[in-house]
Amino acid sequence: MWPSSYFRWLTKSVPTGPVEIYPEISETYETNLPNVFIIGDLTGVPLLKLAAESGVNVWKHIRENKVDCLDAVIIGSGPAGLSCAYEASRLGKKYIVLEANLPFQTILSYPNKKAIFAEPKGIKSLSKLNIQDSTKEDLLEYLNLLLKNEPIELVVGKRVSSIHREGSLYIVKTESGDSYLTSSVVIAIGKSGDPKRLGVKGETSSSVFYRLFDPYDTKDKSIVIVGGGDSAVEAAIACVRYAKEVNLIHRGKDLRRPKEENLKSLELLVQAGKVKLLLESEVSEISESNVFVKTPSSALKIKSDLIYILTGTTPPIPFLKKIGIKIQNEKSFSDWVGFTSLFSFATLAYFGKASFYGPGWFSPLATFFGGLSILSLSLFVFLKFKHGFGKFYPWVFIRNSYLLFAFSYFLFVYLAATYWNQPFMGKYPSFHYTMLYSLTILVFGIRRIFVRKTEYIFYQTLSLIFIQVFFLFLLPELILPELGDKGYLGSPEGYIRTEIFPNDAYWKAYGFILAWPLSMGVLYDGGITNFWLGYGVLFSFGFIPLLVYRYGKGAYCGWICSCGGLAETLGDEHRQKMPHGKWAYRLEHSGQYILLLAFILTLLKLVGVYGKIVNPNLALSESIADSVKWIYDIVVDIGLAGVVGVGFYFLFSGRIWCRMFCPLASLMHIYAKFSKFRIFAEKKKCISCNICTKNCHQGIDVMGYASRGIPMDSVQCVRCSACVSLCPTDVLEFGSINSTGIRYDLFQAKLRK
Repeated sequence: MWPSSYFRWLTKSVPTGPVEIYPEISETYETNLPNVFIIGDLTGVPLLKLAAESGVNVWKHIRENKVDCLDAVIIGSGPAGLSCAYEASRLGKKYIVLEANLPFQTILSYPNKKAIFAEPKGIKSLSKLNIQDSTKEDLLEYLNLLLKNEPIELVVGKRVSSIHREGSLYIVKTESGDSYLTSSVVIAIGKSGDPKRLGVKGETSSSVFYRLFDPYDTKDKSIVIVGGGDSAVEAAIACVRYAKEVNLIHRGKDLRRPKEENLKSLELLVQAGKVKLLLESEVSEISESNVFVKTPSSALKIKSDLIYILTGTTPPIPFLKKIGIKIQNEKSFSDWVGFTSLFSFATLAYFGKASFYGPGWFSPLATFFGGLSILSLSLFVFLKFKHGFGKFYPWVFIRNSYLLFAFSYFLFVYLAATYWNQPFMGKYPSFHYTMLYSLTILVFGIRRIFVRKTEYIFYQTLSLIFIQVFFLFLLPELILPELGDKGYLGSPEGYIRTEIFPNDAYWKAYGFILAWPLSMGVLYDGGITNFWLGYGVLFSFGFIPLLVYRYGKGAYCGWICSCGGLAETLGDEHRQKMPHGKWAYRLEHSGQYILLLAFILTLLKLVGVYGKIVNPNLALSESIADSVKWIYDIVVDIGLAGVVGVGFYFLFSGRIWCRMFCPLASLMHIYAKFSKFRIFAEKKKCISCNICTKNCHQGIDVMGYASRGIPMDSVQCVRCSACVSLCPTDVLEFGSINSTGIRYDLFQAKLRK
């Protein structure tokens, strides 16, 4: 029933997987604790070769301390920790490696004969470790031989219990009572924490295991394996040689995550009847000798001597929290204080600039939130001073200085115009806000070009800067008024000043770029002219549909729109903060209701404006529209697009407005259903690391597409290219589907190697 059926059509069967939780680290591997670093698997990239590389690269960022102590305590002796230790030896550093178990414990826990893939193939390794395609046994033999021939400062059986800060140093303590004074800590413990459990009756049975150690243990037994990733599939393949029967249970409709080689092997075994694969099935209970399973059509009882629950593990989040490391997207008190400051400033900015043509209560509201913003910003700075700022980063200093300048500047021009009746430079706050908006896109756009070094981002960012600075600031605010004053736009009775800019309304120039219904004034205007009626209809229902059909919704949202311009520049550092939960996927349909309301209001307005010429009674239609439109302006244009859209930047994401509420984006969602644009994935290279999904500004489960090799066709995509450029194995690529097959984009969206 509508709207449910409409929303199902709009979103199709898009993946809606969650984002894996990891510690929050910078691009230099540093956590929120100064000189405490995390490398290896716990960074979110499950590749042995890249883990080893991180062990080398982290030394480029560890700051020296001339105090007589260790240069680094390295926690963990897997490939990342071992590589870090060898690099420390090469650099002549004082270090020690603490291992809670045995060296290479994670690799030791792999099933026997497990295949090792040395991905990605293309990178030139700087690490002492030479990771090659092999098996578990071959890799362990190589690592143990390396450790024997070139020993490192390694102590086994030392589980770290605490890390305490002592001035600029750290004291690392172990459960056995040892303590180490060091200037830096490198955590390389991997992400294998506690195994994920099913939470069903009987799961504590002695026949239930969360790891397959040796496939021979299953000899002549009936086994059940639960899971849908590489571990579960590899276990099923390995056990076939020994077990009497193998059942693989997965709750999904298909197997998305396993590597191509594993899937092919499993398919052959399923076809041969050696593995029974149960999809869309869940374990409901485990008894002494049976597993009870719910399937879409029935309930089954499966004989089981051994049950392997291989659904993954949870990162060692409790340990990280205990030592004070911040977890991604977890909000601290200072985060909420910072959010209050930004949200209050956004309220000040949008209600403040609107107060000169809006209701009288706009001004006191803006002033109140201006005061609140000052108080919360002061508290935020105090908290930062109290807890320490950590290492000095030039960009962080530039960014924060600019934001403080923008805040102070707008507050000054607002107060001057409102309470002292002295518009700064003779311009009202709306002018200064637009100037700051454009300057922000310029400043943060330059930063984006230098940091995200791809051809695609270079041209995309230049496009966003040029359109914002010229078409959305200089042209309407300075150039056109100057041309009009000097008479270059013709006489007051001429076409330009009657049809395009009637009564010298140069603000209408925004409508050249900001289409209806993002800019309602393009079509919703009591004095609408034939020019704007024709242009608005052609732009929103002609040009944009063709653009979306060929290049996707992101051709407008990511290359032209001012909202997208701010999101892709100022919001670039915060794209991983977009919510991915169920409520977020439901909330993203809100824009469809706003679009419907915008359509009804505009239709009523146009019927009233043009219809009353024929029938005066139709003027009622315009009155009805106007009686609602002022509420629409406050709630949507000022509240959602302005206050929420900007106020949520640093706590959530710069695309909250674009994804959840924008009516133009919602209109383009309909167009995008027929678009040729896709993001193509080379499935066999996908390692299901979740980086693409985590960095999607629009909350799309990109990995859900990539791990299945399905071209990404989500209507939410804005072509920001983060998923493509940040993928560690170059899985993704922009392109389109046409009659001759796949055509990839001209501009390279991958990082320059």
